[in-house]
Amino acid sequence: MPDPSAAPTTSKQALASGKLRVAAVTGATQRDWYVHEWMLLAFAAGMMLLIYFVAQHEQEFEKAEIIRDAAVVEQSISRRLENDQQFFDRLALDVGGERISPEEFDRVASKRAVESGYVTDIMRVTPELDVVQHAPGSRSLEMVLRGRAPFADQVWMTGLTRKTSRSTYSQPYRNDLGRYYIEYAAPVVAQGDFVGTINSVISFDALLEKAAPEWAGRKYRAVISDASGQGMTNAEAMHIESGVVKHTVPLSLPWRDLQLTLVGAKPSTLLPNLTLSTAVLALTGLMVWTSIGLRKQQRMRKQAEVERDRTYAQSIADLRVTNERFETVLDSLDVSVYVSDLRSNELLYANSHLHETFPAIEIGRDARQFEDGFLDSPSNRFPAPMLLTREGEPGDVFKDELEHSDHRHFLMRTRAVRWVDGRIARLTTLGDITDRVNAERIRQTQQDKLTRTSRLMTVGEIASTLAHEINQPLAAIANYVNGCIRRLKNNGNVDQAVIGAMEKADAQVARAGAIIGRVREFVRTREPQRQPLDVNALVIEVVKLAQSDDEQRALTCELRLARDLPLVFADRIMIEQVLLNFLRNAREAMQHLAPAQRIAEIRTTRVDGSHAMVEVADRGVGISPEAARQLFSPFFSTKNDGMGMGLNICRSLIEYHEGNLTFGQNEPCGAVFRFTLPFDHSAEHAADHPQDQPQARPPAENERDGAHA
Repeated sequence: MPDPSAAPTTSKQALASGKLRVAAVTGATQRDWYVHEWMLLAFAAGMMLLIYFVAQHEQEFEKAEIIRDAAVVEQSISRRLENDQQFFDRLALDVGGERISPEEFDRVASKRAVESGYVTDIMRVTPELDVVQHAPGSRSLEMVLRGRAPFADQVWMTGLTRKTSRSTYSQPYRNDLGRYYIEYAAPVVAQGDFVGTINSVISFDALLEKAAPEWAGRKYRAVISDASGQGMTNAEAMHIESGVVKHTVPLSLPWRDLQLTLVGAKPSTLLPNLTLSTAVLALTGLMVWTSIGLRKQQRMRKQAEVERDRTYAQSIADLRVTNERFETVLDSLDVSVYVSDLRSNELLYANSHLHETFPAIEIGRDARQFEDGFLDSPSNRFPAPMLLTREGEPGDVFKDELEHSDHRHFLMRTRAVRWVDGRIARLTTLGDITDRVNAERIRQTQQDKLTRTSRLMTVGEIASTLAHEINQPLAAIANYVNGCIRRLKNNGNVDQAVIGAMEKADAQVARAGAIIGRVREFVRTREPQRQPLDVNALVIEVVKLAQSDDEQRALTCELRLARDLPLVFADRIMIEQVLLNFLRNAREAMQHLAPAQRIAEIRTTRVDGSHAMVEVADRGVGISPEAARQLFSPFFSTKNDGMGMGLNICRSLIEYHEGNLTFGQNEPCGAVFRFTLPFDHSAEHAADHPQDQPQARPPAENERDGAHA
């Protein structure tokens, strides 16, 4: 049994022990209270710093967002302006080429003005600055003239477009109501002559309203200003209180220092958003409760766990939003982007542009499903070892131009990257540069043609110089030959064989001089000189000028010239150029035939009482329907080395003579080109009295004169 006397002692000890424990707990609680106060102060200071840094982060985020949005708005406005520029330039080309009637002009221009929403007027302006037509028709001419740029700007625009044949903008100007406008002028050129401009008046206020995205108007106040900062739209937004987030970018408008400014809807503050501030205050409250007593520790722990789960869920959501933004950015690019495994070449990711370019691709399959369409695929062009460093890590970026089997060209960039699951993948971008490559080829072709033209001009100058220099020695040879003939005839002992040989030599010298004279006259630069000409004699002269002993250039010309054909009123050299061009084309069209079978027929006939017709027919392959539709188009040629300017120049020369140049199919094969020339009316008297004028006898209608050319 236990000792009863020991019970009081045990109770006292227990009481003392309890008091000690209470004192210890009280002291510990007091010490913990001071510790908690310092912890609370430190936590509050940390929260203030957190709020400050979060606010700074939000300000930086707002700045980055407004910079991105400003670039998007500027691109949207620039694209709309570029589309309008292309429209007005095409409209000017159609007006200059007379491919659009005044009624069609009113309809097309009015429709464009209504659809754009910011083009107030579209006008046809003469070089004298007179408005001859305007659209829409709902606005009177007086209103249109009042809304135009200042007269000095009109004079400047017209002079610049006339001089450069390029479109231009006026300086921004202000109308009577205080609103700013700018005027665009596109040159109208008809047959090489400047005949006016197509002008359009653009409202800056309406441009921002219609061209900028709708979300930009809800988030910002957009301002268009000049280089000095003078606002032209929403000018009051440039002078609001400080602290507002805003960003300025240059506006892509040719030759004008304009800029676009986006101003935030509200000033930035030092406090972050309400959700984050609430979370910070909640955490502070939890710390206060922990400093009051340990009894609420479990509750605070549970609340902390709940807050932890909420923060984790928020982080997952933020990651999902970030991933969506990343995919949105990649899908908005105008290049194809895809990621494939560096080892197995499995397709891991592809943006929407790649799906549009190669519709049959599938994620998870081998990337060669579309790479094999390239003549040299990216995987073969840059194998895996080239993309890695010696340590096996991703290396540099490689780029090259690739050609697809469907004749498209792509600018390819590829590099190795570390994928989300840790493995090394290949990141490749493909930008379609087909238009650029084709344009470069066309430019190179035109450059080669221009170089050839320059060489031909140089050859013409050399031919003119040689003709001038050789003419004098030939004249001296002719004089010596004639002197020898006279001496031989005056000599008593006459050798007829020697005299005959000398006379033949004199005839050949005269023939050489005549040929050189024709060449010199043909290449000589001079003003057009229309005069009465015998077209039959001109045809005979051209055949002589084109004759050649070279078998590769051999051509037999059959002449069918009409009798008693009146004189035509034309420039000899120009018509010679036209005939020589037709004979050269006929020879090249029959190049596949034997030299004896290359026969070109030249016919002259009377069309009516005022015109004569000249026809050149060959026996080649003829003209295809596709080539016939654009035969007279500049720079179109069916020959590999042709410039595409010969027939176009010939038509211009014939139209200068008030004639008409046409073509058709020859029977049974080949093509025939024909042109008309007007008769010389001053020669009507001579035609009525042929006994007063000496006339050369032309060949008969059915007579054939063969000449190898």
